[in-house]
Amino acid sequence: MARVEAYRLIVVARAGGACEYCRLLEAATGVTFHIEHIVPQMHGGKTLLDNLALSCPGCNLAKGDRVSAKDRRGRDQPLFNPRAVQSWLLGWHLHFILDRENGLISARSPTGEATIGALRMNDANRLFARRLQIQAGLIA
Repeated sequence: MARVEAYRLIVVARAGGACEYCRLLEAATGVTFHIEHIVPQMHGGKTLLDNLALSCPGCNLAKGDRVSAKDRRGRDQPLFNPRAVQSWLLGWHLHFILDRENGLISARSPTGEATIGALRMNDANRLFARRLQIQAGLIA
């Protein structure tokens, strides 16, 4: 774990302080976000910048050691990989849409569907927090 923490400042800066999955801002939540392995170590993932992401505790704990999940049709899909497309924010928008009225994240792709469901990105607490952050102008 100490080795992962050595990357914290870089990972947080690269993510703009936001969960790379559900877009919540760390500074406005009152909790420390996790530095997570996109490809978990049990699946061969290494502790390298290209395999690390900033994740809120809700997304990281829901993801666990998974690399895939079912979409709404029951087909296995890879979970969203924040490093798959440069820039990372562009990659997010290929799979997700953020409704700035209500804070709901919707899918643009089967990977987006699987990730939203597996990480419970729209659970009541995160939806409420995201809505407050949008209203405060913290999420543009």
